[in-house]
Amino acid sequence: MGLNCVTPVDPLSALIPRPDKIDVSLIIESKLPIIFMIGGPGAGKTTQCIRVAKHYGFCAIVTRELLRDEVVTGSQRGIIVAHLMSRDKLIPADVMVELIKEKMLGNLHTQGFLLGGFPREKKQCKNFNTHIRPPDLVLFLSVRDSLLMDRTLGRTITARQRQSRSFDEYLKRIKEQGKMIKPILRYYRKELVTINGENDETEVFEDICAAIDNVLKNFPSTSTVKAVNH
Repeated sequence: MGLNCVTPVDPLSALIPRPDKIDVSLIIESKLPIIFMIGGPGAGKTTQCIRVAKHYGFCAIVTRELLRDEVVTGSQRGIIVAHLMSRDKLIPADVMVELIKEKMLGNLHTQGFLLGGFPREKKQCKNFNTHIRPPDLVLFLSVRDSLLMDRTLGRTITARQRQSRSFDEYLKRIKEQGKMIKPILRYYRKELVTINGENDETEVFEDICAAIDNVLKNFPSTSTVKAVNH
């Protein structure tokens, strides 16, 4: 099942149920930091997102896990999401943001929110900004396409997944995502911090923490919070 959706939205997405808009006033009133972590497939987003969230006591929202959880519910929304993911189609921005809202509202006891793998396209940026609020920090894990390719192929093999895609298909997918990331980087240029994702995992983690520590100075409720794991 494809998780890094890069091609245009499928017409079937129009059939996804859109319930009444969720009230996000509690998220706004919580004044908790919101951080995005983006990068190409194999950049290390999930690994770092989970590690960093544990370090700070943040709620980690990994979009691919969020989508999987929705699929497991067996709801009409989940069934259509599964179909879109299987065909590498983009999940509609409003649906993706609604799923994130639900996750955030269920975790207001946290010290902040760290979203891994979101946003995937500029439309998701605009939808999130409008219906929740702009993020406080956007971390971009920068990795060359050639290394992303090596990591993606290695991950596929070690995960013992059926290698149904050709080398060219993987490379095309990486390049397409790279094109989609560029407008996001421009859109969030004021909130953006680029991290060298090619460094050792621990060094990447430390660079991420330095960027987050700098942002947390603006949040009295979290600036004095001790990291859970040192």
